[in-house]
Amino acid sequence: MIYAILMAGGMGTRLKVPCEKPLFKLHDKPLIKYVIDNLKSSRLIDKIVIAVSPNTRQTTEYLRSLNEDYKILDTSGDDYLKDLSYILDYFEKRSKEDILVFINADLPFISSQTIDDVITHYLDSDKDALSVLVPVEVFKDLGLEYSYDFDGKVPSGLNILRSENIIQDENQLVLAKVELALNINTIPDSEIAEKLYHEYYI
Repeated sequence: MIYAILMAGGMGTRLKVPCEKPLFKLHDKPLIKYVIDNLKSSRLIDKIVIAVSPNTRQTTEYLRSLNEDYKILDTSGDDYLKDLSYILDYFEKRSKEDILVFINADLPFISSQTIDDVITHYLDSDKDALSVLVPVEVFKDLGLEYSYDFDGKVPSGLNILRSENIIQDENQLVLAKVELALNINTIPDSEIAEKLYHEYYI
């Protein structure tokens, strides 16, 4: 099985808005709904699991109100790595052979086609994990800030792991795509996203 694991339990403190980050609206639609819709359009994902936490109770209520076909999984929300470990344990108890496609809730522009292309690349690879990176030039061209980079490449918030809580050998896939760079961490990020909205959704 190929599961999409939508990470929606973080505190999102950098955005500095009164609502929870997954519910922050881009063009009058919550960020998390863009990601859900794009995941649902994937040809390769079998099931969507949304990881929430005490940090995102309003998001959990919103997700339940949608009454769509996904599972809601409660995590601690203490930090990303702790939640990741919990999720891997959860799936490992069921099978060590499932594929988990992790995606952050603040990535509204990642298309179903890109998601499927990344999964296809993973299926053709020889390692258990895949990390998707974006060249820093994409961020600089857009005027986007980024927290850190590895040799000029920035983590995109889209990664794939096998359902086993061990250190996994990984391949890296570098894609110079704007849709992978536009994670909404700050108000300036959202302003840039609003300007680019019509390129992706009109």
